[in-house]
Amino acid sequence: MRNFLLLFLLTFILVLLLPFYPSVGETKEHPLPDNEYVLNVMLGMGTDVLPAEALKAIAVTLRTYTAFHGKVLPQGSLEDICASTSAEHGEKVYNAMREAVYSTAGEYITYGGKIINSCFHLSSNQNTAEGKEPYLKSVSTADERSFPGFYGETVITREQILAFGKGEIKGVSYGEDGKAKTVSFEKASVDALEFIKHFSVVSVDFTLHLNSDGGYTVLTKGQGNGLGLSLYGAYLLSLEGQTYKQIICRYFQGAEITCII
Repeated sequence: MRNFLLLFLLTFILVLLLPFYPSVGETKEHPLPDNEYVLNVMLGMGTDVLPAEALKAIAVTLRTYTAFHGKVLPQGSLEDICASTSAEHGEKVYNAMREAVYSTAGEYITYGGKIINSCFHLSSNQNTAEGKEPYLKSVSTADERSFPGFYGETVITREQILAFGKGEIKGVSYGEDGKAKTVSFEKASVDALEFIKHFSVVSVDFTLHLNSDGGYTVLTKGQGNGLGLSLYGAYLLSLEGQTYKQIICRYFQGAEITCII
């Protein structure tokens, strides 16, 4: 798709800036977001018109995320879309996103009767990451290698590593999902999510390669923390004919879509 890299480009920023997802059992209470807020968040994250079912899945996920975390996601507007594309295209994007938001009004993703932490990321490699919550299971996703920027590379200098204050890197441990879980340093081990946040690595699906100067080249597949809904995966699944409810229930195992007024 011609501009999918622009669509939800802010997801990478969110991975780096938003707080890490809470542990099992931790709950938060925030006012339920209104439809215009959810629409503005969607407008702030993309310039493409996606299939309706993909947009609905994304709208419900963002609405649920906001109910759990509060209004922490950046917003946009119709004017922003028109300015970056054209008035005609901006109207198409706005109308498609508005339809997705209002046709799913009041719908939230729940597990055990509670609103979940509906994590999302831009793209996954083969499967999503295993999370701490029971609904964040590692599940197979569509073949997302067609995503622009699926393969990435980040160089970390030895100076940056030492400035982190934990000594030299000793190794990386991986989970059964194939994603990095912890990075071991001489003085301590850190969670892989903390590692990618600190060193601006775009994906938790990475390998480290030692350079001659003592730094590392980090090779990545996919983009984001790998948890929950894959935005590009939702797009591909919608092309296969899956509904937004099927897409959501695929990425959030055992969860339900509940109407909360």
